[in-house]
Amino acid sequence: MARNTLSQAIKNDRSHLRLSILPFQKIRKNNLTCTILLPLTLCALFLASSEATVTTAAVYPQNFLNFGIVTVNTTGAVPQTISVYNQGTTSVTVNSVTFSIPQFQLVSGATPVTIAPQGFANFVVSFTPATAKIYTGTMTFAMAGSPNLVETLTGTGSSLLSASTVSTKSLTFSSQGVGTVSAPQTVTITNTGKTSFKITSVTVTNPFAQTGFTTTTAMKPGAILNLQITFAPFQAADAAYGTLVIAYDTVPSSGVSLFGSASAPASLGINSFPALPSSVQGAAYQAALSAVGGVAPYTWKLAPTSKLPSGLTLSSAGVISGTVASTVAPVNYSFPVQVRDSNTPPSTHNTVFTLPVAVPTGSNCNTISYDGTGNTPLVSLMDLGTNFYKNLYQGGLYANGVNTDDPVHDAFGQSLAAGIQPLDINGNPSPNGKEVLLTIGQSNTTGISQTLTGIASVDPSINPGVVIVDGGTGSAGGAQLADPSSFYWTVVTNNYLPNAGVSANQVVAAWVNDVDAQGNPPKLTSLQSELESMMRNMLVLFPNLKIVYLSSVNYTGYSNGVVQEYNEPYAYEAGFGVKLAIQDQLNGVNNLNFDPSKGTVVAPWMAWGPYYWANGLTPNSDSMVWACTDLMSDGTHPADPAGRVKASGRLLNFFKTDDTAAPWFLAPASPH
Repeated sequence: MARNTLSQAIKNDRSHLRLSILPFQKIRKNNLTCTILLPLTLCALFLASSEATVTTAAVYPQNFLNFGIVTVNTTGAVPQTISVYNQGTTSVTVNSVTFSIPQFQLVSGATPVTIAPQGFANFVVSFTPATAKIYTGTMTFAMAGSPNLVETLTGTGSSLLSASTVSTKSLTFSSQGVGTVSAPQTVTITNTGKTSFKITSVTVTNPFAQTGFTTTTAMKPGAILNLQITFAPFQAADAAYGTLVIAYDTVPSSGVSLFGSASAPASLGINSFPALPSSVQGAAYQAALSAVGGVAPYTWKLAPTSKLPSGLTLSSAGVISGTVASTVAPVNYSFPVQVRDSNTPPSTHNTVFTLPVAVPTGSNCNTISYDGTGNTPLVSLMDLGTNFYKNLYQGGLYANGVNTDDPVHDAFGQSLAAGIQPLDINGNPSPNGKEVLLTIGQSNTTGISQTLTGIASVDPSINPGVVIVDGGTGSAGGAQLADPSSFYWTVVTNNYLPNAGVSANQVVAAWVNDVDAQGNPPKLTSLQSELESMMRNMLVLFPNLKIVYLSSVNYTGYSNGVVQEYNEPYAYEAGFGVKLAIQDQLNGVNNLNFDPSKGTVVAPWMAWGPYYWANGLTPNSDSMVWACTDLMSDGTHPADPAGRVKASGRLLNFFKTDDTAAPWFLAPASPH
């Protein structure tokens, strides 16, 4: 899977976020399936067949580099390093480097330069915008005796006369009953500058929602836009975190941190989120509605004047199912639904649901769930409990079918979290230093990471000293990263970290989300051993790394029968590979010691991050589902923005709530 540049962050220089939906088309080139999101190109390698394939000479970062938003007639604070890597067995020569537009300039990197096998050459580039607009150009490397290499560059000029002000930095919703929707709170966006700009998108992570913005909105000086934010908790929890992100064309993105606390329902309510998973024309669909606070069993029905898209029905048990007619228009359908409980007299509750209908994506949108052995639907690892998969692997994220860490192991993680502090570029404690959270994996990882980076960069609740760096790279499967000499590690230390203005010495925590793509089918134990090797590699590369969180990939059943990538059940089985690796550390085997009292420390402390696999449209106990439109046309990579926001929202909420992450991830004044 290839390193995808986030269209939701086309202004993202890893410190800014721009959200936009761009037209796309598919091409096939050099064993890549590429989605052209103008002006970006996203490429996904075929995992099973070519995950390990690398051309002789290649440019990294792959395909696209964004310099973010820079004030007109100034140069961005961190010039970006673009490198030509030679992965062949003979030398290659870069004869010259040219740019298509003058706003991008070469700061360092002489040509001609000959690159030895397994070597690389760095070229440092700056961006200086002349006017307030988006610039997109190319950087061409003329190669001796082989085709030229081309890197797409983009950046946005911003005028000092442009300014957007948001009325608040945070919203708190107190003790909202599960199954109910809060009263709205208002966020006001004001153009406080002297020039116009456009709001290009507004994104809110669940369980929060917004009304007030629907499409690109032009804002003249003095203009305002009011957003109404609501909170709809769908399960009881101590806290729910979210982020509101406002993206502009030529102004840095704004953010509002959202916090809500859920309470037990005081009366009958509907705890299904009002925005239902998207359906697709001509494809199967299901959504199970749920109620809380009343007396079961519950009876469901549509309001007398409402109707579902043609082909779908609502059962009295609360299940919307059927096949959406191919003639149904691709729009959002709203309809009120009533639930009645069995109390005497019965109570009723009404909620208006919204069901989007989308055009076919190109993937197998009928695979809304996947059956395993014996035609039994796969059950998520966190819901399998003490039962077994294939009579070999027990459920639960941790041993004995449970989803919580061993108390002693977790306590050690908390002690590590308490000791995390800002570090300077040499790794020394410094009040002005940074705490780097590095993400590692393949293209699914980078898509989610770039969305996470963009959202986190404007979230006021996050510790300003935390820097999230997307270290994911296409084709960086488990076998590649298990090799300590793999050039993928070099790309992280030579390009991704320096381009974010930080160093390997400042990495204190990591999120790893990877797959084994070497066999067809891959083996659970292969990913297990690869992850364990990765842990030992990471502590050598990042000497101040304390904590690593691991996740397994999303549902990929929509890819089955369409493309030969990481099909189901292999994405599901990746969760067991993660579990087995973590369990080895807990059991003290395979050289993963993290405790200096037990000998030499050779690996960071390991634990589960968010587990977000769910069997298609069948929700797991964490209310997670994957609709076909949540994934790209390959049925594997999370789509932008739907799938990436979904996964990154879970990841962000994890870092804000986990007892080993919140102490260093959240700003001191944020609610814990």
